[in-house]
Amino acid sequence: MQARGLFARRFACRVSLVLLVLAAVSGAAPLWAAAQTFGIEDGRAAHAARPHAEWVREAQALERRRDWASLLTWGRDWVAVHAGNPLAWFVQGRALGELGRLPEAIAAYRQTLKIDPADVWALNNLGNAQRDSGNVREAIQTYQRAVEVDPGYVAAWHNLGLTFYLTQGEAGVARVLRQLDAVDPKLASVWRTLAIDYTLTRDERVAQEAVRVLRSLGAAERARLFRILFDEGWQSGGGVFEFGHQLA
Repeated sequence: MQARGLFARRFACRVSLVLLVLAAVSGAAPLWAAAQTFGIEDGRAAHAARPHAEWVREAQALERRRDWASLLTWGRDWVAVHAGNPLAWFVQGRALGELGRLPEAIAAYRQTLKIDPADVWALNNLGNAQRDSGNVREAIQTYQRAVEVDPGYVAAWHNLGLTFYLTQGEAGVARVLRQLDAVDPKLASVWRTLAIDYTLTRDERVAQEAVRVLRSLGAAERARLFRILFDEGWQSGGGVFEFGHQLA
């Protein structure tokens, strides 16, 4: 019992220190959210059907140049030829999101998911567009869908944590960490890593251990985590930031 009390005091101390750092960082510059690119860093584009290779290459080139208007035109032309290809719709969502045309971006990502419901990239970016449109609860549900499809998808876990912090503030983060610690200290450690430590460092290596733990959670444990975060831990109001497209 004494050891438990000592742990609780140390835990509360660490939370206070981390939240002070978060407050300082957030006051200095916009916090960072993870937007999924079309496929520059990894091999998703390589999986496209061979007849679509030219579409993929040009989309990648336009994204590298951040030529969003041209990427949108290219995506629309692509859809006109291959309306059933989810990549073609994803490209449009990517361009529309960067252009600040959020309702259209949401529609494009939803079309992507209509074709491929398990596309975690589209789910993550749809969540970003919903969040930046002010539909915070809907965004959180979308991020949750992404991590249920792939518990190891760091970007969606990070965006869950960031969105929670932006809407609930320091008090909300501390409250949920206390609730999680009372139920399962492992869950508290995972959430602190993803909602705070990863946000501060922007270093994906920081999240790897948390993701390993998340992969090991059963469906019941994940459900308990989400219940504490978004049912018991959620309170209306208390947010510290307004959402804007600069967070995408």
